[in-house]
Amino acid sequence: LLFKLIRLSILVLFLLLLKCITYSQEISNKNTFLGDMIIDYLKTKYPDEVFSNFIYVGINRQRLYLFNDSKLTDLFEVSTAEKGAGNNYSSNQTPFGLHYIKRKIGDNAPLGTLFVNKINTGKRVPINKTIQNISKDEITSRILVLSGKEEGINKGNNKDTFSRGIYIHGTSDEASIGNPKSHGCVRMRNKDIIEIYSLIDEGLLVVLLNN
Repeated sequence: LLFKLIRLSILVLFLLLLKCITYSQEISNKNTFLGDMIIDYLKTKYPDEVFSNFIYVGINRQRLYLFNDSKLTDLFEVSTAEKGAGNNYSSNQTPFGLHYIKRKIGDNAPLGTLFVNKINTGKRVPINKTIQNISKDEITSRILVLSGKEEGINKGNNKDTFSRGIYIHGTSDEASIGNPKSHGCVRMRNKDIIEIYSLIDEGLLVVLLNN
């Protein structure tokens, strides 16, 4: 009887492992297909750009996609502007189009560190993970400063993303992630912005589209 129970346990474990492997392969295949679709679309829209290592932000979907060697490697939930997409100054909208990471700010700052005007205050703030619709718009942990690449669209005059002070950054209001609640920036969970910060370099291409 004991031998039969051991054999049955081994069989159950094998079936569970097989199911996990199958599920993992399905997820991998879906990510490959999704990544290929995004790159194919971007190559059509921006034929002069090389899409190898880059970030794609789907504003409507509230998702950030990280690509490495033309492969989708990570997917994160974000929160973009409550007022939608737009490039005008003082619009409080998330900019769209071709951008790049102009500056990385926050090396080695502890999770929850508060930044004001891109300066580390040395203070750590509580992270709200559950309470909806709070009014705070605190920038925490890491900052990826965005700058536009398209003259007259998100660069220059009253449509300049860098002059507008638009970042990808951590937020003390993690409860807002997955919903458009920001004042124009792209909010991320603190652990996510710390992770992505460590994986990318200044100058990285960033595409934001209201898909």
